[in-house]
Amino acid sequence: MTISAVLFDLDGTLLDRTTSLRHFLAVQHAKRIAPRSTCPLDLYQQLFLELDQNGHVWKDIVYQQLIVHLQLEGVTVSELLHDYISEFAKTSVLFPETRHMLEQLRVSCRLGLITNGRSDLQRAVINHHQLQTFFDPILISEEVGLSKPNPELFLRPLIHWELAPENVLFIKIRREYSHF
Repeated sequence: MTISAVLFDLDGTLLDRTTSLRHFLAVQHAKRIAPRSTCPLDLYQQLFLELDQNGHVWKDIVYQQLIVHLQLEGVTVSELLHDYISEFAKTSVLFPETRHMLEQLRVSCRLGLITNGRSDLQRAVINHHQLQTFFDPILISEEVGLSKPNPELFLRPLIHWELAPENVLFIKIRREYSHF
């Protein structure tokens, strides 16, 4: 059996989501929270990460709960959500050596990307890190109307590449954040 292609997940596999969130939340806290509240950054970050449940809770709900729990006044869910949608990608970071690994792999394998999530957010991250130069296809759940773990989503790249499942490897690493 020969591996001819590799499919990657994005969040937690290529993208260091927790570090990216911490970077983003530090910027958001400095811009939106600190001028209006005495809420410390570490508490803001910790509670966001807990409420976010590793990306399984949409941010409007996270921000609603955050505002109530931390008793934040003078800031709205829509204001914080707009920040998240428009700014998260700019503070996002890949895991170390990700680009080098992808450069090495693309010499001998076809590469594809499968990720769940909102298209605008995932595309912004992909574009920010120029990941589109490595992957064909890039499948985002919102765009294709399927989400992981639906097997049909994984079969699409195989059909595109005309490869059998035994010739394709899917890599998803689940890195959970630790409480700080």
